Amino acid sequence: MNAHVDWHFPRRELTDQFLSTFASGVSNTLTLFAPRRMGKTEFILFDLIPEAHEQGYRPIYVSFWDNPRNPVTCLKKGLERSIGEMTWLERRRWANSHLGALKLGGEVGIDGTVKASAEVSGRNIPPQEDDLSQLRSRFETLLSGKMKTLLCLDEVQHLATDRAFEPLVFFLRTLLDENRDKLYVVYTGSSRDGLYRLFNRRKAPLFRSSSQIDLPELGSGFVKHMLDAFDQATARTLSYTSALNAFHTLNRVPRDFRAVIEGMVLSGETDITSATERYRQFTNDADEYEKIWSQLKPIEQAILAVIAQDIAGPYHEEARRFIATWLGMTESDVATHTIQNALNRLRGEFLAPVEKGVWVFEDLDFKIWVAEAFAKDPTER
Repeated sequence: MNAHVDWHFPRRELTDQFLSTFASGVSNTLTLFAPRRMGKTEFILFDLIPEAHEQGYRPIYVSFWDNPRNPVTCLKKGLERSIGEMTWLERRRWANSHLGALKLGGEVGIDGTVKASAEVSGRNIPPQEDDLSQLRSRFETLLSGKMKTLLCLDEVQHLATDRAFEPLVFFLRTLLDENRDKLYVVYTGSSRDGLYRLFNRRKAPLFRSSSQIDLPELGSGFVKHMLDAFDQATARTLSYTSALNAFHTLNRVPRDFRAVIEGMVLSGETDITSATERYRQFTNDADEYEKIWSQLKPIEQAILAVIAQDIAGPYHEEARRFIATWLGMTESDVATHTIQNALNRLRGEFLAPVEKGVWVFEDLDFKIWVAEAFAKDPTER
């Protein structure tokens, strides 16, 4: 493979949006949301951090999946590597190696737990006073100079999974309040409910501390970029129309599309339609989803089916009729509190509220599986 091929698709407009927001003084904190595998970590490492460094920021990258049990250790590691002090070549090499580790090293499962390549055992470790004192001392040193600091906290919703982490969250909030003129923060998250619990609850330590931006979905420009890179790497040409169809077949998930392309580079084939179908079969989670589905209560299944098919909000009259038919009862028997209790059980693990009466799936793949498995007529399930 040609070592000079750049497979990364730059998101220049999004980078400009973040940095211009900071420069305007409108806000010193922003949150970037995207489901897993959509490219938010790659954006942070390959777009935002390098450009921020060029504009005079000292970037610090922290992933709370580095050590899910002990987020203080994650923060310490980020401070230690302080990648803004590296040369361009060193930063590029570090980002490449770290992104590769992220691909293999962790993801959030449908149950909201962190799945890591290394087995993690034991209880979550609450921050100790000495740990927080050390962090404060290190930050004070970094912030004592004239250089602005950009702190990127990846998968920050993990801090909302255990009350043991709250001292660290309070520490971060205080740090932000005391250094608004020098410290700029980008949070990223792949769980809407986790971010909601961290930022939107009135009693949350980071209450209303950040504005959220959804990572824009990639489209034809990304596909063309990947085809050009494939051509450079292999001297083989792929059909743009077939590639675009493949990208949509993969639900426009960049990580999956790139995996297909990488497989074709290694195998020497040029039929992207066949390669995509094999990839889908290989990564099919249908058996796991079927197992999860069978463990849900009928009312929970009905609500998930309603939301997956975008029938209506779960309290809407049309949704109540659907749920009633699903459960084999009359619409009047479907009480509001019954729906509410089921939503509370599904929240976080399967669903997240985005506004009053509006709910979304935490796992897009599971939503697609539910929508495809059950027709709008609940009697056909």
